Amino acid sequence: MSGRNYHANDYPLPYVIDDIRQWPIYKLSADRENFVHEVKTAARAKLKEKFATDKALREELAKVLYMERIRLTEKPWKADPKDERQFWSSIKSKFIKLDHVTEKPEGLNEDALLDEILNRYVNEIVGEFDVRAFKFARAILPQFFGRIFAAAPGQWFKTIAGNVKTLHEKIPITGDVEKIRHLATKGTVVVVPTHFSNMDSIMVGWLLNELGLPAFTYGAGLNLFSIGMLSFFMSRLGAYKVDRRKKNTVYLETLKSYSTVALQRGAHSIFFPGGTRSRSGTLERKLKLGLLGTAVEAQKLHYRNYPEEMAPKIYVVPCVINYHFVLEAQGLINDYLKETGKEKFLRENDEYSTSYKLAVFILKFLSASSSLSVSFGDVMDVLGNKVDAEGESYNHLGQKIKVKNYFVTNGVLRDDEQRDAEYTRILGEKIVENYYTYNVVLTSHLVCFTVFELLKKKYNNVDLFSLLRTPVEDISLPYKEVTEGVNRLKEKLKLMYDAGDVLISPELRWNVDKIIEHGMKNINLYHTASPLTHEGDKIGTEDLKLLYYYHNRLEGYGLEKEL
Repeated sequence: MSGRNYHANDYPLPYVIDDIRQWPIYKLSADRENFVHEVKTAARAKLKEKFATDKALREELAKVLYMERIRLTEKPWKADPKDERQFWSSIKSKFIKLDHVTEKPEGLNEDALLDEILNRYVNEIVGEFDVRAFKFARAILPQFFGRIFAAAPGQWFKTIAGNVKTLHEKIPITGDVEKIRHLATKGTVVVVPTHFSNMDSIMVGWLLNELGLPAFTYGAGLNLFSIGMLSFFMSRLGAYKVDRRKKNTVYLETLKSYSTVALQRGAHSIFFPGGTRSRSGTLERKLKLGLLGTAVEAQKLHYRNYPEEMAPKIYVVPCVINYHFVLEAQGLINDYLKETGKEKFLRENDEYSTSYKLAVFILKFLSASSSLSVSFGDVMDVLGNKVDAEGESYNHLGQKIKVKNYFVTNGVLRDDEQRDAEYTRILGEKIVENYYTYNVVLTSHLVCFTVFELLKKKYNNVDLFSLLRTPVEDISLPYKEVTEGVNRLKEKLKLMYDAGDVLISPELRWNVDKIIEHGMKNINLYHTASPLTHEGDKIGTEDLKLLYYYHNRLEGYGLEKEL
């Protein structure tokens, strides 16, 4: 099958499966009771394997109770269930009886407590897919936002729904879309995007719908369910809840079991393998492999449960999302700088905390030119091998291989945690390689990178944190110096593009003055304090930390050597 180039006016593409009730995510939701039971059973089996004796399990339950008490005391969230404290108080009371009485009351034992906790966790995690909500979101949401924008005061809101370009007209999509569409009918697709904003889940889900793919399951932070507009749609459109405060083994195993069983049932999934939003603004290099490992596990289980020629295949598709500006950039870079331990920065309010702020961001996002680019990388199997249009796997030598053989020892398919962990690590490395290769360099990233690197060279006698504390009124560069730097990096990036090392936006082929103007216009559209300023013949900044954050998108390519 040959690939096809789609254009903006081709979208939305026809669904690869016409009947929504035949979509795997619909079947999953329609059979929710049995699905929940399967997840609980799988999680219980894994935990009983880890904690094989009553004593070991009791000790683990004690850890769960301790960690949950800390979470409820130190990190309560608005999105927490209203009966959260009562539930854990009840579990604590039962555990105390279990731990201190000689004869256990009937029906009270370690397994019973584990089942009660698992039931709580699974029902919290598992989401739903509602066809009516899906159709409503697909048809009505743009008009809904338009009403919000039209009703709000201020210059920005003069643009109403009828004049705002639809997203598929604004977002360049690169990658073998036709291959992804075809393989979604042959097996299960796992899309693994970069993660820079809480907008990512919304955008990726919307874009996959534009490609005509069935709806995907995706993990959404439990904290987002406190935002009314987001919670309404996410809770009905296949999102499963992820509470990153919960670090105990029982919860993490439940989460992994959810993902494994969903993949076994053919539900296409979105994983953010970075685990959370990139605080520094860099492309992810170190991935969290927990959920990614569930793709390896589910593929192995397919080979165990099906004849080889009938075993469904799982395909992994890296996806790079690029924004000119990120809604939460200020808070994210503050978190990153605080986490480094080099300097203390005051934590600022989350910029993404209300429906109104989300609406304001979306309006500015839609008002920007080329606000977002999305590129899909190589379609791979769960071992990181490239696959062809029919889903056949090929190793690095171009030889066709059978994935099942990698799970077989002495002719028998075997469980081997160490082996599977190594396969997951290799898959993670291949995903990171794709992130850097299929990253689309935008004008804003190029200009911010150039300006910050030139400032580092100008103030080369101070460390990063001293530079970031420099008063912005003392920071400036001659415009000519910036144009020369941007031009050098532009030419280097064009060479890298020709070599297949990175992608570049069409605007990077403009002349340098136009590149700088376009980059500054887009990077300054949202933030109150402008990352870049241009007065007379000087380039400066109103916020060095923001400038640093956007500069970081081009870290890892060695471009600083060109300056």
